[in-house]
Amino acid sequence: MSEEAYPETVEYFTKKGMEVIKFPRQNKPYEAVCHHPDMFMFYDEKLFVEPSCGVSGVKCELLGEKYPQTIKYNIAKVANSVICKYEDISDTVRAHIESAGYSVINVKQGYSKCSTAIVGHSIITSDKGIYEACRSQIDSLLIQSGHIELPGLDHGFIGGTCVSFDDTVFFNGDIEKHPDYARIKGLIEKQNMKIEYLKHPLMDIGSFVIVERSE
Repeated sequence: MSEEAYPETVEYFTKKGMEVIKFPRQNKPYEAVCHHPDMFMFYDEKLFVEPSCGVSGVKCELLGEKYPQTIKYNIAKVANSVICKYEDISDTVRAHIESAGYSVINVKQGYSKCSTAIVGHSIITSDKGIYEACRSQIDSLLIQSGHIELPGLDHGFIGGTCVSFDDTVFFNGDIEKHPDYARIKGLIEKQNMKIEYLKHPLMDIGSFVIVERSE
């Protein structure tokens, strides 16, 4: 997770028995997101990583400093589907997706993972393009834009605030303050999952990446 995660977020996962690795600031692509893991890596049974970021995994292509060279790893995987701006993702990751036979939902929003919270086989997004592209194939909830903090930008995005694991969706901040909380809660409960969160401002710190290590 980002080194900018709340200390209580780190403590929460540590108490769950997980090893927490803080992802440090990089020298690209720009200040607001240079510590966001979803800018530099994609996990699907193995970890695909930007080779200069200092994380062990399958080394792929370098990020550029300007869009769309900044979105090579920004991919949301939901069950057997991936949501991304397909032509601009990493060639190595694209080969993996094609080899795995995943369904590709091609969208205009390059920051697909940033914009998408994955809850079981459902998604939550404030991006209308992602919602319209996915709604016929994936249970999708469109929420209001904003109401999420991201220093350096006007607002953050739902995908960078939370992570699903086991029967829980954890939020890095107070999701109850979001104006669409009741609808978000309803979708999560429909997936037979529960919500846990911190009593801090809801903050986008980039997607959490939970990796199962082989010993």
